[in-house]
Amino acid sequence: MADSDHSTTVPPVTNGKTANALNRLSDADPAILLLRDWSRVQQVSGVLCRLQQRLERRLLDAQGSETMDRQVAYSIACQAEVEATTVALKLQDRLPAVRARSLLGIVAKLEIIAGADRDIDDPTDFPWPHIASVLDDLKDIAGSLPLERLRRSAIHEDCRRYQAMGANVVKSANPER
Repeated sequence: MADSDHSTTVPPVTNGKTANALNRLSDADPAILLLRDWSRVQQVSGVLCRLQQRLERRLLDAQGSETMDRQVAYSIACQAEVEATTVALKLQDRLPAVRARSLLGIVAKLEIIAGADRDIDDPTDFPWPHIASVLDDLKDIAGSLPLERLRRSAIHEDCRRYQAMGANVVKSANPER
């Protein structure tokens, strides 16, 4: 066993498809990279939304002098969520110009399209069930894109960046503070 070559890896195969297809295609397919960026900012936006909701509850419960501090914290949280959502929308706007280079790239584009509308419209209305059906068919043929779960520290880092952006906007809108 001492002479075995540990540097050679055999790609695992599932359903006739290589499990590491995403790793091979992600660098070559800009649609997959766009999905990764969009998914990350969507995840961070969700965290910021929950933070904003908690701070809103605290603001509503605040009394006296603590109200002003909580108002500022809430305003910053709201603006941070807006900043993250704006980045997500800008990434979505790039989608038509990005050319998929693989079936998984097409899956990535459809994931963004379906995911962007998930919270806006009724997912049972045309064309969403139809798009979901096409997406499922493509995943059966090409495989799914295993999206990475971000480390908590990466999410917190992104949240702090958007909060700093939000704080700058709130500060410029209220220079007396």
